[in-house]
Amino acid sequence: MEGTGTKTGGQNMGGRHPGHRRRFTCRKQGWLEPVLFVSLFSVLLLALLLQIRGIRRSIGTVQQNHWTQVRNVRVRIGNGENASWKKVMLPETIRNLPGGTKVTVSFRLQSDGSSMLFLNPVYSPVDVYADDKLIYSYGTQGTWPPYMPDPPTGAFSVKLPAHRDEHLLHVELVYTSPKSRSVLALHSMVTGSGDAVLRYLFKRYGYSWVSSLLFIIAGIVMCGLSLLYITFEKHGFRLALPGLLIVLAGVWEFSENTMSIYLTHRPTILYILAFTGMYAMLLPLFVFVQKFTKAESGLFLSVLRWILEAAVLGSLFLQLAGIVPFTRSLYLFHVLLPADLILMAVYMLYLGIWKKNRPAVAMFLAILVLAVAAVLELLNYYVVFTDRNSALFQTGLQIFCLIILVFGCVEVRRNMNLRYRNLELAHDIGILEQSVELQKERSRVLTAYESDIRRQRHDLRHHLRYLRQLLQDGRDKEAAAYIESLDQAIPAGTVTRYCENSLVNAVISYHVALARSDQIRMEVGVQIPAANPHISDAHLCVILGNLLENACEACRRMTEGERWIRLRAKVHGDLLFISMDNSCSGAVQLQDGRYLSSKRNEEGIGLRSVRSLAKAHDGSAEFTSGDNWFRSEICVRL
Repeated sequence: MEGTGTKTGGQNMGGRHPGHRRRFTCRKQGWLEPVLFVSLFSVLLLALLLQIRGIRRSIGTVQQNHWTQVRNVRVRIGNGENASWKKVMLPETIRNLPGGTKVTVSFRLQSDGSSMLFLNPVYSPVDVYADDKLIYSYGTQGTWPPYMPDPPTGAFSVKLPAHRDEHLLHVELVYTSPKSRSVLALHSMVTGSGDAVLRYLFKRYGYSWVSSLLFIIAGIVMCGLSLLYITFEKHGFRLALPGLLIVLAGVWEFSENTMSIYLTHRPTILYILAFTGMYAMLLPLFVFVQKFTKAESGLFLSVLRWILEAAVLGSLFLQLAGIVPFTRSLYLFHVLLPADLILMAVYMLYLGIWKKNRPAVAMFLAILVLAVAAVLELLNYYVVFTDRNSALFQTGLQIFCLIILVFGCVEVRRNMNLRYRNLELAHDIGILEQSVELQKERSRVLTAYESDIRRQRHDLRHHLRYLRQLLQDGRDKEAAAYIESLDQAIPAGTVTRYCENSLVNAVISYHVALARSDQIRMEVGVQIPAANPHISDAHLCVILGNLLENACEACRRMTEGERWIRLRAKVHGDLLFISMDNSCSGAVQLQDGRYLSSKRNEEGIGLRSVRSLAKAHDGSAEFTSGDNWFRSEICVRL
């Protein structure tokens, strides 16, 4: 607390003192940072749990709830005479198809005229026929941008007409296989009311959809916190890097989620956002890792980042130019992303083991988790574990982000503590500089006194000869008058010694002079030895300087009442007990056992410095207050 001072009833060291060795922890940042950290961690953990539950839903079967899953499906590839029908169980993936191949899916179902059929075509146009009548078309030429060779993935419901007489409604879906890939994915289809279809989508994709929204919110909050921290800590922007990574990961997951496509009806925009988020999300990771491990000048990580940046910009340009779609450049990133992560993990291990870089060791674990998830996702693309694309990598990414959140908050807190230690050091240096300047002034005054004394000794011989002559001549009155004039000419000493320690004495003298100039009554009774083996004179000056500075400032703030300071210090064995009481105006702010500074909403630098020095020298520091008074009690080992 700065500028907090007070009056006390105890004027001497006989009252309660902090002689016992009290353990305490300085409260650095208050309650805001832990609350934000726990909140963000909880949000990301909830997102991870929802993602895992979504994967379990996609691997298992979705319990039916007023919807009917389409079964007894027949598929025909092509329209030629050699084309034949075969039964399949959806979902089904048909491979090695030339672009533009017609694939017909046929099935029969009941319909009362209010049923909806949910479809999820992947990069392929589809025409829907009911009893040989076209009722819906998706992805017809011209309905998507010209820079895309195929329509984006769709998710929509088609209203089915009632079936005729006693016959079931005959439905045919005619797909056109994508031009940009040789695979046609046939996802599961369900029928039911509009509400039933929405419930089906939420049960199957809702957990991951909510997870993506939580991820985006958490990332935005982290970016916002970086703006808060950067106002008083230049390294605060580092928190924005994992925040940006989390936002990009959330955008990727949200944009490729089937429920998002179904609800927004903006498949093209989501297509661009999904691939951009997936390709670019590792870029802030590279920057964060470089800054977190202080490896900005390292060429290895920079080269990996440059390669990834070139790949991201190149793929975006080629897609918008209509040359290479994202669905083709995806194969490059299937190799590039896992390779970058594996190489980054190896490099972090190298920095940690050979360069003794502790942050690199911590980062190695997080990157290893992400690298394993990337490899599993690559295997899932060719050997299907789950039909939800990117689910495994996104799960690993969420675990990674939880770890990064911890590292990010620890890094910010470390920087904040370092900043506060620097402020304390600068404050203590200021106290020492004051004492040094005062000591120089005292030395200058003493040197001037010595010069005067030498001159006066020289003159004294002449005075003594003159006095001897006056006495020999019997001129006693003239001799007495001459002695009186000499006595008035001798200068009075102005240097006050408060204790045996000259440096501490200089600090006390400095603040006594300031107090008297401000009409502050000050009483000093201190006993501090000249030499103390367990504590330096500089530390003693910092302790006393901080206490006196705070007390003087508190008295200056008073607008009424008597302003006073009382300083006492005594030695008992090898312990020095310091007690200082001072007046102040009004009540002192107290929070969690710490007195808040009058300049900021946290414990002042002066009191924090006193606490830390007392603890470092096997002592303690206690501060108490009452109506218009404040007491400081310090104990240190000499």
